[in-house]
Amino acid sequence: MNVARILFVLLVVGAATPVHAPVEAVPGPVALAVDAPAQSFDREAPYDAKYHFVRIRYDGGGRFGGFRRRGGQMWAHDYDRAERNFLQILRETTYVPTQADGSNVMTFDDPELFKYPVAYIVEVGSWDPSQAEVEALGQYLLKGGFLIVDDTRDQRNYDNFEYQMQRALPEHTILPLDGEHAVYDSFFRVDPMAVIPPYGPRNFRYYAMFEDNDPEKRMMVVFNYNNDIAEYWEFSDQGYVSIPLTNEAFKLGVNYVVYAHTH
Repeated sequence: MNVARILFVLLVVGAATPVHAPVEAVPGPVALAVDAPAQSFDREAPYDAKYHFVRIRYDGGGRFGGFRRRGGQMWAHDYDRAERNFLQILRETTYVPTQADGSNVMTFDDPELFKYPVAYIVEVGSWDPSQAEVEALGQYLLKGGFLIVDDTRDQRNYDNFEYQMQRALPEHTILPLDGEHAVYDSFFRVDPMAVIPPYGPRNFRYYAMFEDNDPEKRMMVVFNYNNDIAEYWEFSDQGYVSIPLTNEAFKLGVNYVVYAHTH
C-alpha cells in the first residue's frame, strides 16, 4: 500500500471531520506517517474486542460458478486492498477501536461471527447460501448484527439477494433507504447520491432492512445497489479516481461502521 498517498487522502477527509462524541477514546499519537514502512496484514486476525473488517465468504452459485470472468472468487472482489485502505481511514478519523493490521473472512454459519457486530458481503447475485447459513444470518441480524451489501448490479442480482434475505428473515422486507436517514449523519454528513459508482453514473440506489420493518427502528442491513464503494477504497492509493469521489466512498463506509456500533 502506498502509505503517502493514503495519508494524503486521509488528510483531505479529516479536514471535513465534524466534532462528534467519540465511540471510545483511543489514547496515543497518530501512528500513520508518510515514511512509515508497509506492514504485514493478518488475514485471520485474532479476536481482540476491536472493530474487525469481516468479509463473508460463500461457495459457488451465480453465472460463473462463483468466480469472476477475470479469475478470483466473487466474494473476494476488492479483497484485501479495500480492507487495508479502509481500516487506515477508519482508525485515523474516528475513535472506534480498530484492528487496522488485519481482517477476517468468515461464513455466515461460523459461530465466531457473533463476536463481530459488522459483516460485509459483495456480489450477492452469486450468493447461494445453505439453509444453515441463512438461519445463522437471520439470528445474527436479529441479535444486533449489521450487514453491509456492496458491489451488486442489475435486477437479476437484486432479485437473488431479495430471495435469499427472505429465506433469512421471512418476516422482513427490503425497503428504499431515505437519503435523510440517520446513517448518513452518524459521523460525517454524507449525501449518498454524491457517491457515484466508480464504473460511471447509472441507476444506483440504496436499500435497507429494519427491525420490525420499521425505518424508525434499528437498521440491520444496508445495500449499495448498482454501486461499489469498496472499488474506491481498493484503488485509493493508485490515483485511478479523483480524491473527492474517493473521500465520499470512505466517508460512507465510516458512517456505516459508526452507525452499527451506536445502534
